[in-house]
Amino acid sequence: MSRHIKYGKLLATFIMLLLPLRLLAAPLPQLASLPEGEHWFAIIMGDEQVGFGQTTVTRTTDGYQFASRGSVKMKVMGFSREASSTETYQVAPNLALRSFQAETRIDGSPSALSGEVTPKGISVVTRSGNGTKEHTLKVKGVVYPPHALNLYPLMHGAVPGKTYKIQYLDVEAVKVKQAKVEVVGQETLDGKAVVHLRNNLYPMVDNDIWIDLKGNVLKESVRDGLVVTLARDEATARAELAEAAMAKKDLVFDLSLIRVTPPIEHPERLQKLVVRMTGIPAEQPLLQGVRQKAERSPDGSVVFTLPNPTPAAAAPPAEADVQPGARTPSDNPEIIARAKAIVGDEKDPAKKAGLLAAWVAAEIKPDVTDAQSPLETLQKGRGNCQSHARLFTSLARAAGIPTRFVSGLVYQGDGFLYHSWAESYLNGSWMPIDPTFNEIPAGLTHIKLIEGDSVDEMGSVAGMIGRTRATVLEKRY
Repeated sequence: MSRHIKYGKLLATFIMLLLPLRLLAAPLPQLASLPEGEHWFAIIMGDEQVGFGQTTVTRTTDGYQFASRGSVKMKVMGFSREASSTETYQVAPNLALRSFQAETRIDGSPSALSGEVTPKGISVVTRSGNGTKEHTLKVKGVVYPPHALNLYPLMHGAVPGKTYKIQYLDVEAVKVKQAKVEVVGQETLDGKAVVHLRNNLYPMVDNDIWIDLKGNVLKESVRDGLVVTLARDEATARAELAEAAMAKKDLVFDLSLIRVTPPIEHPERLQKLVVRMTGIPAEQPLLQGVRQKAERSPDGSVVFTLPNPTPAAAAPPAEADVQPGARTPSDNPEIIARAKAIVGDEKDPAKKAGLLAAWVAAEIKPDVTDAQSPLETLQKGRGNCQSHARLFTSLARAAGIPTRFVSGLVYQGDGFLYHSWAESYLNGSWMPIDPTFNEIPAGLTHIKLIEGDSVDEMGSVAGMIGRTRATVLEKRY
């Protein structure tokens, strides 16, 4: 036997001995508990954010609850795919599925799903345009929610090189599927120790995940970065989500639209409106005024009555309502000159406000844009509702009218959309003025949630998006 053949056989034997050692490499420390709280994500394709996701993990008396919502719209090879969902899963301490609820809209088609795990399988109730159906999914062994796919390996030590086979419920397909999750190994990402996982959720495409040792997903990459999901800090993600909803961007439009039962046929003719809304966070302040009354019920829902049947005296303007703001530069020479050109010799504050609102509505064309300054809005002649409201607020203050930027909901078509407008202090009262639609006063379907436009104030509405439902209790024309 030649020396080359002998060494070749020895090398092959050595490699074969090493393979099982790699597969049985020392496992990582087991994940003892899940990372509770809110986790936010941005979904990016190329250089564009095409969606968002948010998951809340809550410990319960007998396990955990996963509550998630997300929305995405992307175009690939000339085709557009739009999807939004809100999902809730109750699981055991070992992440085994117990019950679930999900609402999805795939390319505009809605469906709702609920069910629980029973000794006979998973009992499922599906509601869609085709009616209500009940059936049972036959399964063998433990079934997990999709959220468990990234956590299961860490709860079992995440042995490098090992592949875990995990049964999970796919609520979109309404099927129990099996995923293979491989532990590629431990790596470093942005200076943090992470576990690199890879699964087969997408046929013929690698899906890589990087998760820290506490169970926080930091990054997910489909097809070598074609679509990337990145963890975001909560404050930034909330502000971006609120901004996208106010701008009525496609990527969150389906999720942010609050559908109403029954519909409001002639919103412009309303003399009274009473609406009950669910899903408004307990920490969200309820604003009162001449235009609206808001009351929280024992069950957590909020009833809005417009106009307020028992209004209190209006608070006088604050200094912030007359001074230049970071996003309302009423002291800018261009803003001052434009305001003077619009109001001319008019002295009456109410008439000046009417002239300014009419000019903004006529001259600034609607557009789905990112946040921009009033000066950019003037130069481009286009902008979203926030652009209209900030420009009007700047012009009104420049014209000596105390004015504040407000945001909330407005009824349009199929339901309520997130929207921004303004309020001007006229004749001893705050007058709602919508410079996007040239409404003075703004119609009764304007429900105010926020006064101001700081990042914290705007981000507070992010807790409502995808969770709020509305029911009309009374309407009078």
